[in-house]
Amino acid sequence: MHNLLKLAVSLSFLEKCVAAFIGILCIHATFRVLEETLPRRFGRADARYKVRKFVIFSGYVSILLFLAILFEDRLGRLSFAFGVVGAGVAVALQDVLASIAGAFSIGFSKLYTMGDRVQIGDTRGDVIDIGLLRTTLLETGNWVGRDLYNGRIVRIPNSAVLKGSVFNYSQGFRFIWDEIKVLFTTTSDCQLAREMLLRVAKEAIGEYLLKAQASWKAMSDNYRSANPPLEPTVELVVNAGSLEFTVSYVVDYRKRIAMQDQLFTKIVEEIANSKGLLQWALPGK
Repeated sequence: MHNLLKLAVSLSFLEKCVAAFIGILCIHATFRVLEETLPRRFGRADARYKVRKFVIFSGYVSILLFLAILFEDRLGRLSFAFGVVGAGVAVALQDVLASIAGAFSIGFSKLYTMGDRVQIGDTRGDVIDIGLLRTTLLETGNWVGRDLYNGRIVRIPNSAVLKGSVFNYSQGFRFIWDEIKVLFTTTSDCQLAREMLLRVAKEAIGEYLLKAQASWKAMSDNYRSANPPLEPTVELVVNAGSLEFTVSYVVDYRKRIAMQDQLFTKIVEEIANSKGLLQWALPGK
């Protein structure tokens, strides 16, 4: 090792530049092979992802250390030049530096982690990669149902988390409140309709209720918040000559569309079996 240091010092500047080019290529090739092969030794997907990220980070560190050792004797003379050039680089690369700062904010503030469903700006999806400059999402919504994947991969600059709001569906309380609206004619049995809707909702979210209560308790231990009602609720308004019932309930944030399908399927069945006591109303009728 000592001999290598002496050899590095004895090289001319041109020779060091050539050695730097060759060394960077060798280090890059070595860590590229490790990036492709090492994660395969781990069975779990999250473990493979972490190993791959660690290899990439180690490659960057290795290149920086190699260059620091190679140009050790010239770092002092180059410090002034770096200071002058650095100001110009900082202005030219302000977006890049902002994205790097955003990456540190994501990591230290735990804004989101791998697998979280988030909305950054107008884009919503599941986090599938967090890089130094960009966060990659598997997008949901847009031209399909809001909870369904549309197939697009979206890369968002990390600087976006410093400039706008970040909505996280996965941290803290892992459920969301949702609602459906059901219209009946004014000749329908109002009390029967309310009882039926409440019963259907309670049966549908029964599997979620205990989990939602435990999740809210865990979140309230970390945040000061009121205790909202987690049981389903049914509210009635008269709208354009119809009885408009709003059914509110908690649901797993990934199963919102599936829950709506389950509720409406059961409601259609109940109305069909009501012997005319419950009748659909058309919007605006």
